[in-house]
Amino acid sequence: MSRRAGEALRARRPVHDPAMRLICFPWAGAGALGYASWELPEELATEVWAVQLPGRENRVGQPPLSRITAMVDMLLPALKPLTDRPFAFFGHSMGALLAFELARALRRAGEPVPEHVFLSGMRAPDLPPWRPAASVLDDESLLRRLDEMAGPSESAVRDRELLLWLAPTIRADLEACETHRHLDEPPLDVPLTLLTAVDDVEVRVDEVAGWWRHGTAVGPPRVFEGGHLYLLDRRREVLDLVTAELAAATSG
Repeated sequence: MSRRAGEALRARRPVHDPAMRLICFPWAGAGALGYASWELPEELATEVWAVQLPGRENRVGQPPLSRITAMVDMLLPALKPLTDRPFAFFGHSMGALLAFELARALRRAGEPVPEHVFLSGMRAPDLPPWRPAASVLDDESLLRRLDEMAGPSESAVRDRELLLWLAPTIRADLEACETHRHLDEPPLDVPLTLLTAVDDVEVRVDEVAGWWRHGTAVGPPRVFEGGHLYLLDRRREVLDLVTAELAAATSG
């Protein structure tokens, strides 16, 4: 297996003959490097992959996609080489919505579906947003909104010039989430683990809990300290949770 599946997927931590693959989906404006430090215990034999969407990092010259459906269409064939063994999805914010819709697309196509899906920092897809759309804000308003999203995170990008340079990609990602319309389908017959943060200004805990309608095995949200980008500062705690859930899935 190549360390890449086309341009769209990149191996973060190669594992010889993995028992499972964990495929990670980025939040708005982020790329595969957002999961660069993710590593699971060797005994789990789980290889970590990260999605690389157009408009960022090594794909910076490519126009970003502004619809979740377009992202799913791009990723569906790219994912196929990785489904020769059990796999799981982890998505944060926009990535959670993308992971969920890709899992449903795999089911519709009759392809293997994930053994487990981790959904972080995103309201259930059938719930309307209560915050004003961010993708249509002017630059100054967008920067303020991004600062609010970052909340207390010590690891979030706050460099003004860098954020302005990334703004077209961030806007496209935000637009993808804001324009997405949920279509009813049967719940996924896949365990869903929900994650969120206590001080997330974008998503309330009860909205995250609403995912219970979309899977057959869904527990209450695991609530971490931090804001919308809690994932950056609570990486170790999140990885401990992912490790425990995947270990239970493989042993079962």
